Amino acid sequence: MTTSTAKTSAITETYRELGLLAEGGMALVVQAVRESDGASVVVKRVRPPLCFDASFVRLFLDEGLLHGEFEHANIVRLVDKGEDEQGPFLVFEHVCGVDFAVLMEQARASGVPLDVELVLAVARPLVSALSFVHGACRDGHCLDVVHRDISPGNVLLGDDGSVKLADFGVAASRLKTEQTVAGELKGKFAYMAPEQTRGERVTSSADLFALGVLLWESLANRRLFDAATDADIVHQVRHTVVARLDDPAIAGARIEAPLADLVAELLHKDPSSRPSSSSSVLTRLQSIIDNRALDDGLTRLVARAVRQAPRRDLTVIAPDVRRQTQRVVGLAGADTIRRLPTAARRKAPQAVAAVAAVAAVVGVGAFFAVGAGVPAEVVINLPPVPAPVFHRAPQPPPTLPLPTPPLPTPPLPTPPGVIVSTPDKKPRPSPTTPPSTALPAADGFGHLSVTSEPWGRVSVDGVVVAAETPLVKFALTSGRHQLLIENPVLGLRKKLVVNVSKDGHERRFVDLTTP
Repeated sequence: MTTSTAKTSAITETYRELGLLAEGGMALVVQAVRESDGASVVVKRVRPPLCFDASFVRLFLDEGLLHGEFEHANIVRLVDKGEDEQGPFLVFEHVCGVDFAVLMEQARASGVPLDVELVLAVARPLVSALSFVHGACRDGHCLDVVHRDISPGNVLLGDDGSVKLADFGVAASRLKTEQTVAGELKGKFAYMAPEQTRGERVTSSADLFALGVLLWESLANRRLFDAATDADIVHQVRHTVVARLDDPAIAGARIEAPLADLVAELLHKDPSSRPSSSSSVLTRLQSIIDNRALDDGLTRLVARAVRQAPRRDLTVIAPDVRRQTQRVVGLAGADTIRRLPTAARRKAPQAVAAVAAVAAVVGVGAFFAVGAGVPAEVVINLPPVPAPVFHRAPQPPPTLPLPTPPLPTPPLPTPPGVIVSTPDKKPRPSPTTPPSTALPAADGFGHLSVTSEPWGRVSVDGVVVAAETPLVKFALTSGRHQLLIENPVLGLRKKLVVNVSKDGHERRFVDLTTP
């Protein structure tokens, strides 16, 4: 077993994108092929225009930095990272199958609940992944990881019966370089713990609450917190008393008391009343599975359910689209995923830099969920507008321009060291080096990309460089530059200062509608 999978590599990989798998408020996920060996992979990137916002890019990189710490059979493997003209991207293994949300939606549509055995077959590896994540350490220090977006769309199920946790885009940990603003909500409201909806500091207990919501919904075959508005959902999360699963009005005799007790504890409003850790939850789940004598057949249950589930078609991407890494860090091997011993993980160099994108309220969790197709173009016939009538104003008689006096002829330069005569007849030596008015030499060059909402005209240091955004990879000398974005139609404008580093690429997203 090798512990040195995270090495800097000079290899440049190219990925050919096949189609869109998921599209959320902050990120795009596409299926792709690695052209060096034909392997199927998944590429994730921050979606425009947020890819121009430095803070979102740092959050994205934080995700990959954190994800690179995890090597576990039930966590989607991060295999590569790179950057192209659209910004940074992350490359993950492709789990060929569906997400758990597909099975839950299918069950609700048919009115036939999922088998308890199938839910347990998904829950055990999911909790195993959470136990690994919550206990992750680096150099002997706990990383205090909280996923913060445990939901059915982030639980991927493979054709081979594998179960994998995905999307650490909004995860909290000690490795973060971009701190979330206090009180900012991350994740999906219906799966948030009450303390998370209040913007309080969350711990691993928040993930256990989300796990409880997922288990309750999959076993009861209905949504737990569901309302017309986000505010109503948040109110339900904070105040609704959740019925037990063994209540005859919920799931009845299908659910035994030990499982109903566990889910009820996970859904406590008070974090201190929930189970103490994900490891203790895993132990209790395993005991329930053992009592049902299910251990040997759980993987087959998942595989059979995935084979019978509907598949979503890819939204086709032009076949010539390529994503090529400029810098590759930590290419992972194609063999089976191995969990490194704690000592080995502490010594392993850090592999792949970083996932994010983070979802504000709805993130890209499902690597297989595809939004609605693009609607056909709608043509609206408007009534013809009469052409405006212009009246020519009377023109003044032409006037001849006044003669322009000739410009004074500058004196010829004097060679260095030659004595010249001044008006007071006193000779003086000429300077050996004439004074220069040229700008000091630049330390180097970088690039600037800017987009805005709504569109705007871009000026850099008083010079218009783009009639409208986006401005993409505009070359600038390194240093500070004055930036002006203005929309003359709406009367919006905003000034800011950007620092362009040598060989760097500064990206900015500007919201002109905010002060």
